[in-house]
Amino acid sequence: MPKISVVIPTLNEEKYLKFTLESFKKQTFTDFELVISDGGSKDKTLEIAKKYGAETIVVPHSNICLAREAGLKMGRGEIIVCADADTFYPENHLEEVAYEFKKDNHVVAVSGKAKLVNAPKWATFIWDLIYRTIEIVYKLTGIIIYVNAFNLAYKRKVFLELGGYNTKLDWGGDELDVLARIKKRGKIIYNSQLLPLTDGRRYNINFFTFLFKHLLYYYWLNYILAKIFGKSVISAKPVR
Repeated sequence: MPKISVVIPTLNEEKYLKFTLESFKKQTFTDFELVISDGGSKDKTLEIAKKYGAETIVVPHSNICLAREAGLKMGRGEIIVCADADTFYPENHLEEVAYEFKKDNHVVAVSGKAKLVNAPKWATFIWDLIYRTIEIVYKLTGIIIYVNAFNLAYKRKVFLELGGYNTKLDWGGDELDVLARIKKRGKIIYNSQLLPLTDGRRYNINFFTFLFKHLLYYYWLNYILAKIFGKSVISAKPVR
């Protein structure tokens, strides 16, 4: 059994997936498997995944939580490392994750920073500000106030005992909901050395469109309403 399972949800990611998988191919920590949870891609996504030796599962028409749940159940590793198909991971990423779990048995999850590439300056500035705030709060209180789903690792057994992902949720369900539940089971570590590079094409819009439409409406309001009604009531498709 591998020590780590890297779970990547995909949907028509042929333009970006090979760069993500190439970054994992170069990892200094080698005791891991790649799991691709696909939502029914019509391009060469699955062909690329198999080329890199990834295990694949297809969950047609899945939302993000359904996709990550399928990957969680398919993975065999003690630790699940959540990743995205348009994100590049430094070669020491898995080594840093494994180290955090090894040095303290009470750690149940590990998260870190992220850096936008190919994004407008306002988006890069906001991301840097957000992660600077997260780091300051963590240093002062030991509490993580937010985790990004593509830079999150957790103990598989612990999360399965919590019931896994709430598959009735969509956007925010693999971040806000996961953080709220898993922090009750042990320590969550913030490691600033975990610094993947993620594509910022989704931010090639004006600031106010991002703020009101994508952040407040699609993300936060969608998440809150889904928690209230037990299902996602706002339809939103991520930019591919």
